Amino acid sequence: MEFDRNKVGRVVKEDRLSSLPDELIHNILSCFDMKFAVQTCLLSSRWKLLWTSMPCLNFASWRFTSLPKFAKFVNHVLSHHNHQVEVSTVKLHFTGAASQVFVRKIAKYAFSHNVQQLTITSCPKYRLKSYHPSLFSSHSLKHFTLTCHYMQLCTTTKAPLDFPALTTLSLSEIVLCSDLFSKCVNLKDLTLEYFSVKDVEVFDIITPRLSSLRLAHGSNCSADINLIAPQLEKLTVIFCSFKCLNAPRGLSSLDYWGDLPLQLCKDGFYSLNKVSIFFNCFDLRYKEEDAIKTIKILQELHSARYLTLNVDIVKCISSFPDLLLHHPSPFSNLISLTIDYRLNRDGKEISTEARNFLLENSPSAALIMKSP
Repeated sequence: MEFDRNKVGRVVKEDRLSSLPDELIHNILSCFDMKFAVQTCLLSSRWKLLWTSMPCLNFASWRFTSLPKFAKFVNHVLSHHNHQVEVSTVKLHFTGAASQVFVRKIAKYAFSHNVQQLTITSCPKYRLKSYHPSLFSSHSLKHFTLTCHYMQLCTTTKAPLDFPALTTLSLSEIVLCSDLFSKCVNLKDLTLEYFSVKDVEVFDIITPRLSSLRLAHGSNCSADINLIAPQLEKLTVIFCSFKCLNAPRGLSSLDYWGDLPLQLCKDGFYSLNKVSIFFNCFDLRYKEEDAIKTIKILQELHSARYLTLNVDIVKCISSFPDLLLHHPSPFSNLISLTIDYRLNRDGKEISTEARNFLLENSPSAALIMKSP
């Protein structure tokens, strides 16, 4: 009997694909946007309705020629989704002048279906002055990411965010007003990027269970940042322009890049493990005022075990040896001190006074020079 081997091979492959369990197909399709998922499901009669039971809905407007067509497609998918199937994740990425009504409809669907994760990334044609308060209230949501790519920042609601089940929150390119996080009682991981704080002199971040906080590119922050987060363990601050930071004393990990602040912790940290400090505000001529501020900051870090400093910090205090003679070494727990030369501008040596200030009370600590 003659037979076409290629045809048989194609049939075998088709049968193998058709025999895959729905859960596995859902996992594969969830890596793509919903338009691709719907189109893929039409290739097989058995898969024809699989897109209606996907637990992860990923909508992207770039797959459409216009935003109205995208909105129509989103409405079609939501209205035909199997309501007996739990939706765990909704992702929305759109470019153009999408209305607040459209965004609220997505959020309303997500919240009414007890979605665990919601991600909204917008590139609006015109600036959104503020988000509707309904976008910031859900009793089921656990992970929320909100990003607005625009030249001017969008304002969140002035009322506290109402996310009692939320554990992870990421807000980007926004203006923050007053206390926003006090009702996020289970929040553990918070990221604020490209943000600004307005209308307050002190901005409180009140989060009783927060363990990790990342603040990046905060501009026009004339307010002091007050962290009321007794369980905070890890703090990362990258190029934020606030005057003063008051972090909890029990912090174990600190990574700070940016201008020289007036303060990091009012009463000093008592259980720091790993610390990296990179100040970039020094001029070519180091000032005694900067050296005094730097020494004060280093004293706040007295409990550090693994300490990394950029070389400018060390050179700044080395420029005023007489000043160092009046201050005992604050570090008695150091295991290693790393001086980072990767952004080194000249070959000026570290003074003996600076070395003693950093290492005198931790004589067994390893001194590591990180070269360019």
